[in-house]
Amino acid sequence: MSRWPDTRISLIRRLANSDDRGAWEYFETHYQLPVYRFARSRGLQPDEALDVVQEVMLAVHRTAEGWHTSERIGSFRAWLAESARRITLQVTRQRARIGQGVGGGGFEAALNAQPAPSPEQDIDEQRWAFYCATAVIQKEVKPEHWLAFWKTAIEGKTAEQVSVEMGMKIGSVYSAKCRVLAKIKSAVETLARQSEGEVPDHESK
Repeated sequence: MSRWPDTRISLIRRLANSDDRGAWEYFETHYQLPVYRFARSRGLQPDEALDVVQEVMLAVHRTAEGWHTSERIGSFRAWLAESARRITLQVTRQRARIGQGVGGGGFEAALNAQPAPSPEQDIDEQRWAFYCATAVIQKEVKPEHWLAFWKTAIEGKTAEQVSVEMGMKIGSVYSAKCRVLAKIKSAVETLARQSEGEVPDHESK
């Protein structure tokens, strides 16, 4: 069974109705966190990342009623990823114009703990796939394992620091990090296969 959310055309078109609480709760549950984390990974502050989330949701609302799926599986996710990238870039450029620096996020640290991506992969596609995967995997693992992973792989803390903070054995911290990273890697690979049409995601139903 696919881990990835079912983005049926009927659900997407319901998002044209701002009062459809069920559709929007579903969208927020499955997509809001990846958008937020993607924006944060590009160096935006929390309030700016929330602005990106709101702009993406507005874009979804404007587009939803006339949405037509393409033959390519995962087309809605691809469109959503591009919207998140474009809006994040706009906010980043606005910051640059007013002289605010944009720092790096923990995304690179997490990637360094995984096999190197192929040269032709676009870094923003990697970011989006990574944060989509983390949103899914976070729900599947124990909270303490997730926190140990996040503190080490994303926040860049040492296993020793996290061990003291969380009252865990150092070996348990390393184990949690490795297990969560393995799950994320598997989820990213599943997403890639879906995008290539090898794994259906029920989008066209």
